[in-house]
Amino acid sequence: MAPMARVLLAHNYHLPLDPREAKAGKPYPPLGTLVSAAMAEAAGHDLAVYDPMFTPRVETFADALDGHRPARVAILADPHAVAQKMCLTSMREAAFTMIRYAKARGIGVLVAGPDTSDQPAMYRAAGADVVVVGEHDGPLLEWLDGVPHGGILPRRPVLADLSRLPFPAWDRVDMPAYAERWRAKHGAWEMNVSTARGCPYRCNWCAKPTWGRTYHVRPPEHVAAEVRALVSRYGVDRVWFTDDIFAIKPVWLRKYRECIGDTPVPYRCLTRVDLLQDEAYVADLAASGCREVWVGVESGAQHVLDAMDKDCTVAEMRRASGLLRDHGIRRGFFLQLGYPGETYQDVLATARLIRELGPEEIGVTVSYPLPGTPFHDRVKDRLRATNWAAAMDNEVLFESDYPQAFYDAARELIRSEHALIRFQPDLSRQGARRAAGAMYHLCRWPMHRGKLAWQARRARPA
Repeated sequence: MAPMARVLLAHNYHLPLDPREAKAGKPYPPLGTLVSAAMAEAAGHDLAVYDPMFTPRVETFADALDGHRPARVAILADPHAVAQKMCLTSMREAAFTMIRYAKARGIGVLVAGPDTSDQPAMYRAAGADVVVVGEHDGPLLEWLDGVPHGGILPRRPVLADLSRLPFPAWDRVDMPAYAERWRAKHGAWEMNVSTARGCPYRCNWCAKPTWGRTYHVRPPEHVAAEVRALVSRYGVDRVWFTDDIFAIKPVWLRKYRECIGDTPVPYRCLTRVDLLQDEAYVADLAASGCREVWVGVESGAQHVLDAMDKDCTVAEMRRASGLLRDHGIRRGFFLQLGYPGETYQDVLATARLIRELGPEEIGVTVSYPLPGTPFHDRVKDRLRATNWAAAMDNEVLFESDYPQAFYDAARELIRSEHALIRFQPDLSRQGARRAAGAMYHLCRWPMHRGKLAWQARRARPA
């Protein structure tokens, strides 16, 4: 039997309930939950952590409750995790089930996270005693200290001094289980680290349910110490910086480069093309350990970018791509189909851009209207559904100018373009698989192009 704990901290993300992410084999520990655990531990609370990451059945939470017999439960969806920010229906239902199990045992429940901030009334109706909108650090500790919180707690000012945050309580989860899955699938273990909270940019489809349009960053020496600790304590091979935008300020990046030293730990990150226009900045990325950068290219059509309030240009994409390539940094492009106003010709422009720039990786989705965004407000009268059930379902959730089959064909065409341009002769077993894949896409490319053109003719009349 598990030891009793007065407080049980949990999250609701079950990887087996998210088929695409399960197949990708890139599980990350629940960063936000573990930071909260470290804060509660430092405040003297007797606690345990329930991590259902690899658990296929939500019902096992009942066993955890019966084993620990806590007085209070906090279900904290990780605000750093992309899949949690997408507010998936499957994870919402898991959270509701967890709430019901706790309440059936007379246990007080606090919930927080991106979906909780978007839909607080739903979680209150599901039985949660305290529903936190926005950042949960302060309200959680107050609740654990006995402050009589109840109902929906409105958004508060966020924590500005992130140097006060402890390292995540990694020892509260089964780290070897994460390492085993990563290394079995990818040959190396990648861990998630956060350097900052929030994003100051105004892309009108991007939801910011936890931190709003704010940006606060941890001291670079603090981040470097955490990265070194992950390597020395657990043998982590590389890092995924989870920030919406990594290293907005060049002076921060230069200091991190100095702090991490002459043997930097390899990392991947997200950034913007307009931040990648200075070669000295890109050189600092490479020297500090950056091996792969993902940027929101979204579209090859400038008018679509302008409609999104991306505040960047196709010309900046070209320069950023070239600088990254020249400094040996792999390029990942996020592409978005179906934003209102996008046409058949715009999709072809995106495909041409991929052919021209040849990024090492791409991720293709359809536009996803999240509550609280100008994009959601724009299409809310045309919504057919509000959430995907699992990550990257790519179902068009609103009445669009083109049928679903158009976007399916567009996605496959772009994937085929990418597979063909990335093919390089290689006699290894992996190279043989890539060659077979390239031949497959070469044969199917005309079909995808023809299907896209045919579906374009079915466009809804203006």
